[in-house]
Amino acid sequence: MGAERAGIKFHGAVDVQITHNHIYRTCLGIWLDWMAQGTHVSRNLFDDNFGPDMLVEVDHGPFLVDNNIFLSKVSLMDRSQGGAYVHNLFAGAIRVLGFDPRETPYLKAHSTQIAGFHNNPMGNDKYYNNLFVGAADLGKYDSVELPMQMEGNVFLDGAKPCSCEKDPVIEPGFNPLIRLIKKTYGLFLQIKYDKTWKVERKRKIVTSQLLGLASIPGLPYQTPDGKPVRIDEDYFGHSRGESNPTPGPFQNLRPGLQVINVW
Repeated sequence: MGAERAGIKFHGAVDVQITHNHIYRTCLGIWLDWMAQGTHVSRNLFDDNFGPDMLVEVDHGPFLVDNNIFLSKVSLMDRSQGGAYVHNLFAGAIRVLGFDPRETPYLKAHSTQIAGFHNNPMGNDKYYNNLFVGAADLGKYDSVELPMQMEGNVFLDGAKPCSCEKDPVIEPGFNPLIRLIKKTYGLFLQIKYDKTWKVERKRKIVTSQLLGLASIPGLPYQTPDGKPVRIDEDYFGHSRGESNPTPGPFQNLRPGLQVINVW
């Protein structure tokens, strides 16, 4: 009961790893509330949630969200900075909530020791190599206070990029026919893939060096033991190779309509 409800809810998710979950039919999928620093949300499946699949609230980062499948009506509600969103499938809306005047803590690296407090301007998020479909609209980041980083993203079926991204792939008339099919022996994602998304643009493997720093704490994106991050595997753990990774959570897609066992 009360306000603190979600499939997974954390305050102070310092170096927490949230991986390989199916989160569905709940009021809100994952809620990272205050001090999500070093947090890693990876290879989760979200569908049929009544609220957003993910809410990040007054966090300063760095936190990393990669290789997830977001299928509910709202994929992400963003009231934080310092998030890195890499190789995800966003099939729902992206909501950017605007400046929050609350002074919330940021921490020393890999520690619960408070380094300072800061209010919550929007921006300083990084979007690399994602698939956005339909209602997903990154244009809401056009007016945020802090600089954004965006590269290698694909926008389909009316999804809209941010003006800060140079040369995204935009195909407003392409419907990838996203649908989650439930069978007695698993869950299967239907998706229509066009190989030109990959060959039209050269993409980079996403690393700590590429992501840079979360600006408010001034910290890099690292593993909990302080090692550099390298997103070189997909949703299934398949290698992305050293050059030109496929956008979205799956590396080895064949052209055309297909059905993939995702749970």
